[in-house]
Amino acid sequence: MTPTNTLGPQLDRLQRNALVIGVIAFAATLVGAFVDKQHFWQSYLYGYIAISALAIGSLGIFLLHNVVGGNWGVAIRRFIESGLQTLPLFALLVIPILFATTFLYKWTDATYRAEHFAVGHKAVYMNVPFFAGRTVFYFIVWIVMGSRILKMANEHDRTGDPALFKRIKGVSAPALLVFVLTTTFAFIDWIMSLEPDWYSTIYPWLFTVGEVLLTFAFMIALLVLFSKHEPFAGFIKTAHFHDLGNLMLAFTMLWAYMGLAQFLIIWAENLPDEIPWYIRRFSGGWGYLGWFISIFHFCIPFFLLLMRFVKRNPQRLRALAIWIIVVRMLDIFWYVAPAFRERKLEVYWTDITVLIGMGGIWLAYFIWNLKKRPMLVPNDPRNTYSVKGRAH
Repeated sequence: MTPTNTLGPQLDRLQRNALVIGVIAFAATLVGAFVDKQHFWQSYLYGYIAISALAIGSLGIFLLHNVVGGNWGVAIRRFIESGLQTLPLFALLVIPILFATTFLYKWTDATYRAEHFAVGHKAVYMNVPFFAGRTVFYFIVWIVMGSRILKMANEHDRTGDPALFKRIKGVSAPALLVFVLTTTFAFIDWIMSLEPDWYSTIYPWLFTVGEVLLTFAFMIALLVLFSKHEPFAGFIKTAHFHDLGNLMLAFTMLWAYMGLAQFLIIWAENLPDEIPWYIRRFSGGWGYLGWFISIFHFCIPFFLLLMRFVKRNPQRLRALAIWIIVVRMLDIFWYVAPAFRERKLEVYWTDITVLIGMGGIWLAYFIWNLKKRPMLVPNDPRNTYSVKGRAH
């Protein structure tokens, strides 16, 4: 029995349940398009941004691990590879957004552009054809870049060629820079332009870090779930969880630093073009959610992840990872939804069903990719926590 087959029944059951629940929830969400088209598209965009983070974040972690190495990535390597292979799904799911820009983006309205000089001045960049072209370009870059380097990694797994391993590392370094640049512009286009009068140079970097953090949390929760089964039971050590916990702490701190830096700069400048963004998010009930995120997205996870007994205990680390997934979804909602619902905090049923629908379909596709290869790579030269790894 291969390492993958030992988890086969559990993966099959999880994939089947995820697909059934996802399809039902997504179908229910589509009903919302006939009931309330405006709120349907708002929910669809939110769900897309939230769930696509797992695929985009997987690509980022894959490139990061190729550059810096480390045992932490060996344990979750198949997870992140399977995650980046789901990018074509989101290239498909983004198409409806490209045809619904008039429901989502104010800069598509000629009257709005005429009344707001700053927005009209940006028309060369913010127009539907260029917006769609850039989106297509981002996905072409991500999919081609990820698939080519993954192909090289698979070839290295087969041959063990040291020269090929060095080449992967050399190629991944500039690819990581391209990843950061393209995600920066993608989040400017998809999210920041929802409020075209406002801008922040930190905002897209903040979103990129948040997506990587969300992906780390998901991969950790999945690793703990599988850690009692072969091939992980005989491979995973406490040090793996400790390393992954430290990385989750690092990205939590980086996310908080960027968020605080953005807030302090805008607060200090007190410019009328910038402060309305925060006024909307701390008024009409949105402020309660904002303070909740500040405390439970940073303060509590930060202090818990400083403690070794949390990071070295799989069950505690999994509970914290799941909690970070939850607050990440709330944080993305806090960023996206007030652009449409300025007066008060409002949650529509499609906001929930789209998360379940897209999340279930994505998870089924993710597991389908995961089942195609062995869960662990026995000859990965970055594996130094096992006797076999030290032998290399």
